Amino acid sequence: MKIPVRTSSHPSVAHINLNTGLDYHQLIQAFERSVGHWDPTLGASLWKEAASWPKVEATVAKAGEPFGLMVMAKIDQGRLTSLSGKVKHCSLYLVGNPVIANQIIEIDLRGSFYVPFRVAIHSDDDANDGIISYDLPSSFLAALGRPELAAIGKALDEKMDKVISNLAVIPETAQ
Repeated sequence: MKIPVRTSSHPSVAHINLNTGLDYHQLIQAFERSVGHWDPTLGASLWKEAASWPKVEATVAKAGEPFGLMVMAKIDQGRLTSLSGKVKHCSLYLVGNPVIANQIIEIDLRGSFYVPFRVAIHSDDDANDGIISYDLPSSFLAALGRPELAAIGKALDEKMDKVISNLAVIPETAQ
């Protein structure tokens, strides 16, 4: 039997906190409008039919519209914790793209720790103080020490930049 060996590292990860000027509920709506939404039944169906990789890529591309990222899971942390007596506005999202995740974990399986990545939306309950927080993908992928992940990290940074830029865009149906 092989004895487990623990290793540790102390990477520098860039953490982004952006006050959007939107209130919490507006920010939730804007963020969810700016990313796709993964339906777990899609993945189960693709797996069950042993779909070809091109079919998986096409399905993921459609689900990831408009910017190639999607909510894989959402946890409304504030809902239950507010029962303590103080209202809290905070939600945690797991955001990613399974095709991009595959590119990462084919290079380094430890990348499965980082993707999908976390995006938090929170507010101290002041008007228009909705904040979006996340770790910059290029920085957490750099922590793996694999130069071949740099371009993927930069592409994820750019996708998040597009999502952030879209937060202030008012949909035509709301005008």
